Amino acid sequence: MRQLTDIELQEIRKAIMRKEISSAEILMEVYDHYISHLQEFSEEEFNEQLFELEHKFTYAYCHALQAKFKKAAHEDISKTQWKVLRSFFCLGRWMYFVGFLAIVIYLSTYFQTVEEVKMIILLPFILLLGFQLYYGYQSYKHMKPIRQNFKGIGIPIQSSLAGFFENRASLPGMFIYAFISFPALFFNWELTKVIAPQVAAVFTILITLYALSLIEVWKIKSKTALV
Repeated sequence: MRQLTDIELQEIRKAIMRKEISSAEILMEVYDHYISHLQEFSEEEFNEQLFELEHKFTYAYCHALQAKFKKAAHEDISKTQWKVLRSFFCLGRWMYFVGFLAIVIYLSTYFQTVEEVKMIILLPFILLLGFQLYYGYQSYKHMKPIRQNFKGIGIPIQSSLAGFFENRASLPGMFIYAFISFPALFFNWELTKVIAPQVAAVFTILITLYALSLIEVWKIKSKTALV
């Protein structure tokens, strides 16, 4: 197995960039495959073997790999998060959950204004925001050398897994928007303020559990993935 020259590595990058792969995971998988394959051959055989690889890893084939990976990754993250959520309700953690729920509902009975109700339901979003900032920075560190290596590819390169986490971290936003906006648009606050604090408390618990499970999934995936 020989060490490829800088010129050869540049030729490999140029060949791969023409495929316009946007998923960092698939981009690096194809790049690593090219290198490991070409290292088995001499310099005289480089162009011939690169040509053979180009026939195998066509534009369509690479994009099919990319689509397949995104689908599988999405399903894997969903299943993993569901497993984490279920683990929260084991006997040991269930006692903490019931206690947390009781405290939040008890405190919600003291809320008298819309602003106070909004405040409690916004608390888990502070947790989600902190998580987004942290994993965003971690993802940036992972992606920086890859983007520099494939500079000029013409399309943005990003981790597909990081994109899924971004979408899932933003998902609870629609719930908070609906909870705050719907009563204001269709009902008088006086008619809903009796139950609104309790509903806000339940939403706070659910979104907190969602945020904690998402963070746990990220901790699991970050050990082996570009997130």
